[in-house]
Amino acid sequence: MNPYYKYPLLVILALSVIGLAFLIYQKLPEKPPVPIETEEVSPTISTRPASGAPTPLPVSHDPAESSKPPLTPPPETPSVTQRNLIKAARLKLAQTDLLGARQLAEQVLKLPGAEAHTPIWGEAAEIISQVNTTLINGDAPAPEKVRYEVRSGDNLVTIARAHNTTVAALIRGNNTIDRGDATIYPGMVFNIYRGKWTIVASKRHFTLTLNDGDRLFKLYHVAIGKEGRTPVGTFKIKNKLREPAWTPPGKNIPFGDPENVLGTRWLGIVPTGATDPSLRGYGIHGTWEPQSIGSAASQGCLRMHNKDVEELFDIVPVGTPVIIKD
Repeated sequence: MNPYYKYPLLVILALSVIGLAFLIYQKLPEKPPVPIETEEVSPTISTRPASGAPTPLPVSHDPAESSKPPLTPPPETPSVTQRNLIKAARLKLAQTDLLGARQLAEQVLKLPGAEAHTPIWGEAAEIISQVNTTLINGDAPAPEKVRYEVRSGDNLVTIARAHNTTVAALIRGNNTIDRGDATIYPGMVFNIYRGKWTIVASKRHFTLTLNDGDRLFKLYHVAIGKEGRTPVGTFKIKNKLREPAWTPPGKNIPFGDPENVLGTRWLGIVPTGATDPSLRGYGIHGTWEPQSIGSAASQGCLRMHNKDVEELFDIVPVGTPVIIKD
């Protein structure tokens, strides 16, 4: 055969065979799909049957796996740990181990579930408050106290300013100072509690906390202003008055007058930072109505028991930051 015709005929024959094979393949029955194995199916993935109602894909659980015990026992719950720490702290307190009791109570505050103003927080705060009250009102040793020997030319005012404290706090914490005379001499030795004081008041919980740096020093209970009159924001102590007169608009009511509501001490505060500068005239003071503590009763100031405000008055110097929160 002439090669000119041979090769085209072979190409046509090959194409015919391929076409016939394709037609035969198309008529063969389809095989069922092979299922794909998956290790995990998300419960959020679903299929929709013909009716349109969503049906979650089944998630298989191995009964043998669920019946196996955990590899490690569950950890002790924080509340149990905190309760044991509180018991241990109270025992230390009864044994007059002040620093040991405080350390255990402070551990409670570091555990989950001891957020501020929770019941367990309150128990720990009361123990810490009791310890620190004893420490600052006496000569018991503490890591926060520094030893200072009086030098020639010293006086209580200059010593207090140098240690961020007050003359009254020096007298409270050192039995060597005569409360009636307060004369000091070179060679006298003082143990001075040098704190980094901040006052934080919570309107919602009717509390005022005195903090030393980032540590709780003492918890007090207060009354706040009626009808939301106590402002929130940042302030600082501007002035301090013993046996204050009350000066509402147009009046000057002296200390001791039955109409004077300020109690035995006044710590005036003024706004700082971004707080509205017009928020003036507020303060922290005592009260002749102790039953009002824990309620909204004042004209906007923070009220304290007289014995509490007297202690706070003696501890914190002018300039101490005050934060009032809702």
